[in-house]
Amino acid sequence: MKLNILLARVDELANVFRRNLEDYVKFFKSSQGAFKGIRKTYVAKDGEIDDPSKREFKVVQTTAREKWEWLRVNNRAYIDALFSVEKTNASGTAKAHLIVDGVDWGEFTSLELMRLKGLLSDANLIEMISTIPVRSDEVEWEKSDEDMYKNKEVYETKEVKSIVKTTLKQGYIMSDPNVALLKDSAGYKPQIATVDTIKELGEATLQHFTGEWSHRERAETLARRQRMLMAVIEALKTANEAEAVYSELNVTKIFDFLQEGKQPDKKS
Repeated sequence: MKLNILLARVDELANVFRRNLEDYVKFFKSSQGAFKGIRKTYVAKDGEIDDPSKREFKVVQTTAREKWEWLRVNNRAYIDALFSVEKTNASGTAKAHLIVDGVDWGEFTSLELMRLKGLLSDANLIEMISTIPVRSDEVEWEKSDEDMYKNKEVYETKEVKSIVKTTLKQGYIMSDPNVALLKDSAGYKPQIATVDTIKELGEATLQHFTGEWSHRERAETLARRQRMLMAVIEALKTANEAEAVYSELNVTKIFDFLQEGKQPDKKS
């Protein structure tokens, strides 16, 4: 691909990537319910009136992993072209090895490293990661094996069963031995008491689902971003312009590490 085509692609897609990050931040802040699911059931006892309000079902609409994958796939052309432009513009004399967590990612030009520094320092990227919805640590979650969540990173709570009950109140007149001694009982007002009876109405269940990350996953992603940024800054101290055509610093390496901490294959 010619350099001018790469430049045109980068200029065109830069705003798309920026808007994607801004949209994600808004979505993570205002639509956290899309990551949550719930199932409540209720079966009335024979002869009892059904109560539909005790039943609820809401499917997890999306997961944090799906959002990451969408961002990766739809911005691959921009990020890959971004670093290829810089590598093509490099002089070929000054390069530096990028060492992240003790692993050599390869030798990159100063321009590639500057672009990577800008990407990792982007306030929108930092805010997007910081606002990824996370599930409560106070709740015990397990990986869901529901068919509807197959191949999705959805977690669930244990199903809680309960009996729906009601209290029936029945009034009765309290006996008063002094009534027989009254000469005129016309104005007598007997004392009324009530007795409570517990009655079972039905059986109910409650179970929560979530596609959110754990607090640890989000914290580790932020920490990896910071470590990666520091590695770039160190590499820039020894790097200079270099000549290249296609960059080995691509969206797969960057997002694999940010999302999962996965180190790249040295051959990739």
